[in-house]
Amino acid sequence: MYKLKVTHVLKVKTNFFWDSLNVIRASILGANDGIISVSGIVLGAAGANLDSKTLLISGLSGMLAGACSMAGGEWISVSTQRDIQEKTMERQLENEDCENCPIKLQKNDILMPFHAAASSFCSFIIGAMIPLLTMILARPEHRVVFTLIAMIASLSINAIVCTHNSEVSTSKTILRNVITGLLTTLVTFILGASV
Repeated sequence: MYKLKVTHVLKVKTNFFWDSLNVIRASILGANDGIISVSGIVLGAAGANLDSKTLLISGLSGMLAGACSMAGGEWISVSTQRDIQEKTMERQLENEDCENCPIKLQKNDILMPFHAAASSFCSFIIGAMIPLLTMILARPEHRVVFTLIAMIASLSINAIVCTHNSEVSTSKTILRNVITGLLTTLVTFILGASV
């Protein structure tokens, strides 16, 4: 039932369901990480009273490094999963009549590492741009408050998207996202302010 809902919303073919689901997971995780990571970086820099140019460079560096790291991590992780799937399919072909075999994998069940890596990279960039642009465009006296508001709003929206058409509690997911973001930015802001 859940499978049908997801594929209906995304307009994807059911025979590519697992790869599509993996892309969704990577996108949601990437956006969340982009929002929280760059919020932490720019708020830490703001806590240290750095100028606008330094804030921008810090935020852009964190955004690009984080996006590449996330994409690389997804590539390695999903490539390993794909290798396991391919080995499993090889064993299935060798033992076609095996009664004890798990549910058989089909060719279209194989995951695509590039899909997960690309979606993670792009979603991280999109998520990171929210706190970065807010910090740069806001007046100096409003930067911290506006960036926190933007972070909380974007994390809440991401939680709503994450729990769409599922039985997972939206409010609990929002709370987890926001608490994680606030704790992260609190630590980095205090660190920046203490320098």
